[in-house]
Amino acid sequence: MIKNLAKFIVCSLFCFFSCKVVEKDSTKKLLEWTNPITSGINTYGIKDVFVFTEKNDYFLVGTDYKNPFKQFERPVLYQSKNLKDWRVKHQIIDINSVPKKAWYYNGWFAPEIKKINNKFYFTFNNRNNAENAYQKTGFGIAVSNSLFGEYKVINTKAPIVKCNHGSLTVVNKNEVFLTYDMDGRIFIAEIDLKTATLKSKPKELLGPKTLGENYKYLDAPQITKVNDLYHMLFSQFYGGYVVKVFHMTAKHPLGTWKWSKNNPIYTFLEAEADLKVKNIYLEKNGYAPPTQVIFSNQIFKGFHGNYYNAYHSSEKYSEPYLCIDPVNINGEQLTVINPKGTSQKLNFND
Repeated sequence: MIKNLAKFIVCSLFCFFSCKVVEKDSTKKLLEWTNPITSGINTYGIKDVFVFTEKNDYFLVGTDYKNPFKQFERPVLYQSKNLKDWRVKHQIIDINSVPKKAWYYNGWFAPEIKKINNKFYFTFNNRNNAENAYQKTGFGIAVSNSLFGEYKVINTKAPIVKCNHGSLTVVNKNEVFLTYDMDGRIFIAEIDLKTATLKSKPKELLGPKTLGENYKYLDAPQITKVNDLYHMLFSQFYGGYVVKVFHMTAKHPLGTWKWSKNNPIYTFLEAEADLKVKNIYLEKNGYAPPTQVIFSNQIFKGFHGNYYNAYHSSEKYSEPYLCIDPVNINGEQLTVINPKGTSQKLNFND
């Protein structure tokens, strides 16, 4: 009798814990997607992508290519629940209201949206092609009280700086920095968001002196804070359409940046580029505006605590689209789980 009772108790405990294990495993979910991601995104292409979260959704802005058969209505804000299916949610700037002589009349290159002190700041790199189609782009900021509200450009008279790939890094409520590339080097300056003016003179952050033998033509810095460290991704151009993406860390945006041991985290080659044009263009021999190589890489935090890198697809003649790779971040170490993989997946728990 006692032996039978003992067996019953052991079996009951085994079933109880087994059920608990199965119940725990059943909460695990699998997120899968295919790069490049095109669902709901501008069919004529998007590059310089920037992804962020707000409440329960993912949002995306980027350099949208113009549909030659329609009026140019960009820039727009895309929304998604799962990173792979997107839809246009909001027209960020009413371009019809922009004065034709405004310095920011053309472009909307490499845009970003960041929430700072309960306001939303839309940043962009523009110029006026009527004045000089080949001039360097300038950095501008527009602000709104809500993500889907009316964004008003603050620095309407002139760009804050002439630069490429301007990006804001928030340290605290009163300390915000602008990083950008210019002439193959990366610069940084503190910025006053209310007046859209610089609080400090731009300082060369990365260049020949700081990188030494590791220096090549620098492009598109993007900084993301993870715990107590700032992680920066940037590209270097090696000629022959070879671009390598590097990772560095620092305790403060102005501080000394440390070179990662597993650099480069990506290498993009022209031979890998997609050559197939996917759309119809006005000219008989027209083709999609090429980007050739990938300069823009952005680390962002998703739901469930996972981190990703967003970039645009490798293409030469065809249209670029959004690509997302999961990454692991452990202290100073950043590792791309499946770099440049077409099929991506990620397991996570609710």
